Amino acid sequence: MNWDKLKDIITIALIPVLGWVMITMRDIGTLQNRVEQQAAQIMKLEAEVKSVSQRTQAIEVQSAKIEVKLEALSAQLTRIERMLSVYETAK
Repeated sequence: MNWDKLKDIITIALIPVLGWVMITMRDIGTLQNRVEQQAAQIMKLEAEVKSVSQRTQAIEVQSAKIEVKLEALSAQLTRIERMLSVYETAK
């Protein structure tokens, strides 16, 4: 085999390999961009989850305070009902 034929065979084999390498590099770049975008989205969602968690905790505290106040109002209402029933029976 002479050098010209060997050079042609190497060139014919090398062109598709170079094309594949270039396509793969482009795909890797695209994937890196996607990963960066998704990482940014994850960070944003984590911040939103943290904010929602804080709001949920605040709502739970307010709910507990309201529940305590309702229990106190219920007790007062029971006392008022007793007072009214005593007053009505005294008439």
